[in-house]
Amino acid sequence: MKIRKHLMRFALFNLLIGLFLLFGCAGSQNTVPGPYLSPESQSTSIDWSRVPPPPAKKDLVAVAGFENKSTYSADKLWDTSAKFLSSQLLRTGYFRVVEWEEMKRLFDWDTLSQADIVKSPEKMQQARRILLCEYFISGAITRFNVNTYAQTSAMSKAKTIDTTVRVDLILQNAQTGEYLASGKGEHTIRQTFGSGQVGTWDSSAGDNALDLAIEKALFELISTYGGTSQPRSPVKQDGSGVRLN
Repeated sequence: MKIRKHLMRFALFNLLIGLFLLFGCAGSQNTVPGPYLSPESQSTSIDWSRVPPPPAKKDLVAVAGFENKSTYSADKLWDTSAKFLSSQLLRTGYFRVVEWEEMKRLFDWDTLSQADIVKSPEKMQQARRILLCEYFISGAITRFNVNTYAQTSAMSKAKTIDTTVRVDLILQNAQTGEYLASGKGEHTIRQTFGSGQVGTWDSSAGDNALDLAIEKALFELISTYGGTSQPRSPVKQDGSGVRLN
């Protein structure tokens, strides 16, 4: 009888140890937070059919520059962002677009990387006389985060790297400086490495997240612009130029 009790206690002890190893020791450097698990953060589909149709007369727009206001430092991030924005603008078909390479030929990198063209009425008027455009569009990267989450347990080991980029865009009348529309977009690209896989952050994930964030921001901006362009009415804005609903 005593032997049976000892065997039962031993079996129960082993069961508790097994459960502890399986669940109790499952730890990580960081637990993957809920927002990164949402399907929306991984969605890449934008339904452009939802925006108003392009105007019959397409005005000329110039990308006035792209600022990097994030903590991520990269020498050519402003140039890459402006290239993506120019390509996205051409795809929408809402405007005629000044070629980005022409903008770099006419203006120095310091001016374009700080979007100085639209920061004073004098500079804006000088640029308008050179480009003969109706609008300026400028952008800013306000978030560029790369987060790594490692998860280990007695049964498995995995690593996830999330690259999240947020972009803000503003459309202005080149003659008056009036803010006509704005848009913001954010996108996350996830890299997942399972048990036994070794991997590091891929810079292409940053490019993809940036391109899709710009597309989302442009979608919001075009939705506003398309809804007010015919006839176009002044956009209500606060002191910082942010559009108010």
